[in-house]
This record gives sequence, C-alpha cells and structure tokens, in this order.
Amino acid sequence: MKQKFVLIGLILTLYSCSPTLKIKQLNAKTGKLPTETILNQNEILVEKSINLKEYSKFLFVKKSGLNMEKYEKYIFGTLQNIGGFENYYLQNDLEKYIIQNNLTDKVTSISDNIGLLNLSKNVGKFLICESNVEYSGGYDFVFEYKVINPTNAEILLHIKHKAFNWGGLDRPLFNPVFNKYIDWINLNKG
Repeated sequence: MKQKFVLIGLILTLYSCSPTLKIKQLNAKTGKLPTETILNQNEILVEKSINLKEYSKFLFVKKSGLNMEKYEKYIFGTLQNIGGFENYYLQNDLEKYIIQNNLTDKVTSISDNIGLLNLSKNVGKFLICESNVEYSGGYDFVFEYKVINPTNAEILLHIKHKAFNWGGLDRPLFNPVFNKYIDWINLNKG
C-alpha cells in the first residue's frame, strides 16, 4: 500500500514539475508556444499597429527591472526563435555594434530615449523590447512586456500578465505573453 502512495506521489511530482526557462520551438501547426493559459483582455494594456517591415532591422532587448539576468537569456532566445527581425541585440552587443561602427560620438548612451533616438537616426528604424519579471509573493509572478518605437518613444505593445507558479513559469507566465506577441508580429508584418 505504501508503495502505491509513493509511486503516485512520484508521478505527481514528475508531471507537476516542468522545466522552467527552457527555450522551446514554436509548434509547427499553430506557430505558437505551448500553454493552456489565454491572456485576459485587461492584461493587454496597449496594442497599436505599425508597419514592421520598416522596423525589422533589429530588436534591442533592453534590460529593465531587477533580477532580469536570471531571465535575460531565456527571453532573448525565445524572441530570436519567434523571429520577425533581422538581428537581435542585448545591451553589450548593441554597445559593441555602436563602437565597431564608429557611432560613439553620435550615440552616447543606449539607456535612455534620446540615445536610442540618436541611434535610430544613424542606423535606421528598429524596435525596443523591455520586459520585467516580478515576484509577487507566494507562488505569484507578474511578467510585464513592452515593445517600444525609439523614433518617438511610443509604446506599441504593452502586456502585464500575472500567473501562479505551480510547475514552472514557461507555460503559465511567459508563453501566453509571447503568443500574444507572435499574434502582434503576424498582424503587423504588412
């Protein structure tokens, strides 16, 4: 009898603990990431249209929020997997790009809107992604995700999604937001 309970406990543990922060391939049929969660309309704070072809040069995945290093590689890799842009840059890579292309006199910072506007004037149109993961206590987390146009500092897409972390953050927290981002990319491809 004890063996049955141990076996049931082991099975429940294995099924409830899914790997967190593992970059997944998009489903070939749906073009989306696996999740059972659908965003509520009130979690989509801003959703504006833009001609993405004009801005497809690169996506700057900007650090924002505390403890983002923990999630940075996962978010960056997932965004690369989703596609839609020719290149993707984290802060260090974008700073290296600026140095290698002799733009340091024209672009003194990529941490503020003015510096990013100056960069867009010198390299062409691109978009910025800001994301933040916040621990809310207990098993609750909030994932905030923004896409910003640096030519006018306009927020094009802003999602703030709260989820309960029972067996990993990917499916309940990140994937619904990324799936909405996929919809937005597809809608704005032109």
